[in-house]
Amino acid sequence: MQAWSQRAVEEANLFNPAFCAVLLAKASEEFAKKAQQPFPFALAFLVLPIVLHRGTRQALPGSTLTSLLPWVQENREQLVNFAGRVQSLRQITQEAILFGLQHETLAIAGTGGIAAGARRLTPTEKRTGLFTAEARECVDRAGFTGRWFAAAGLPATIYSAWGIAP
Repeated sequence: MQAWSQRAVEEANLFNPAFCAVLLAKASEEFAKKAQQPFPFALAFLVLPIVLHRGTRQALPGSTLTSLLPWVQENREQLVNFAGRVQSLRQITQEAILFGLQHETLAIAGTGGIAAGARRLTPTEKRTGLFTAEARECVDRAGFTGRWFAAAGLPATIYSAWGIAP
């Protein structure tokens, strides 16, 4: 991981571990509500490459009624360099998970999955007054991604649909 003082301002802002931890917490919370189990650890590495990439985020369906596999078939252009995005954001995801665990906004469940932590606060308008419209959209789409993954099957199936291997 590159030191904060050596990161470009835009990169430091976008990949801020606190913000990325909020996205992971939202995805894990929504997954758990729908699946009644913790968010699989392996799926955490897909959230940021989907949500932080504007084209993919905006191409996501409006509801979970559109299942993952048909959506991927109709939106093959979103798979272009997806594996590269996952790889390039792997350390950012790891840093966000560690940050979330340290600040108790994320927790590791007994099954090894990720759960919302005891100190997690919902990113409401009052608490996130500094969020831009795009940041709010990222949080919303992270929650959607969690619900969507809950209905999509096993992590290996989801990875396969996106054209990558765990």
